[in-house]
Amino acid sequence: MSAVAGAHDLTVRGDLSDRTEELTPEARVLEALQDCVLRWGVQKTTVEDVARAAGLSRATVYRLFPGGKSSMVEAGALAMVTDLVEQVSLAVAAAPDLAGALTSFLVVSTSLLADDEMLAFLMEHEQAVVDAQLALGGLDRLLAAVGAGVGPALEPFLVDPARVGQAAVWAARTVASYLLDPDGSVSLADPATSRHLVTTYFLPGFEPAG
Repeated sequence: MSAVAGAHDLTVRGDLSDRTEELTPEARVLEALQDCVLRWGVQKTTVEDVARAAGLSRATVYRLFPGGKSSMVEAGALAMVTDLVEQVSLAVAAAPDLAGALTSFLVVSTSLLADDEMLAFLMEHEQAVVDAQLALGGLDRLLAAVGAGVGPALEPFLVDPARVGQAAVWAARTVASYLLDPDGSVSLADPATSRHLVTTYFLPGFEPAG
């Protein structure tokens, strides 16, 4: 990651205007934010940089995101979680049983997060930004949001609504733990590894005896 002296060069990942003609102004800002962050990092990116990359005025960006850069970062994180919930829910709903559903949860969510370019950049170069989003109960709120979002897809496999939430949060917490403190010898993106984890450690303690 390198800073550019003087005015920032906004030739980032191609011409943004070519990719955002169909996007809403909010989505254009978030696309521009990602482009800028991948070039300079969160700390060095300014609202002016994002506005210029999005082809919008600074005033328009502040009208869309009154909190400035911090609001944009939070909105970007929310958009990532929303997309994650949608895709994981589809995979979970297609599973034949609870073990398969939770395995799909682990595999798909891990794969999506591992492929997220901005998250990977922040984890490598600006861990403090990630930590700030997870601090002061942020991680618990994130896990609860993912659990609530994916929970409905787990309902066919579990009768008790309380257990639906427990299962979803367990899976979300497992993925978060792996991403925040990865073990190079284990990959939850591998279906066999995730299914072994589910059947060995989750199901025996979750299902009632007999």
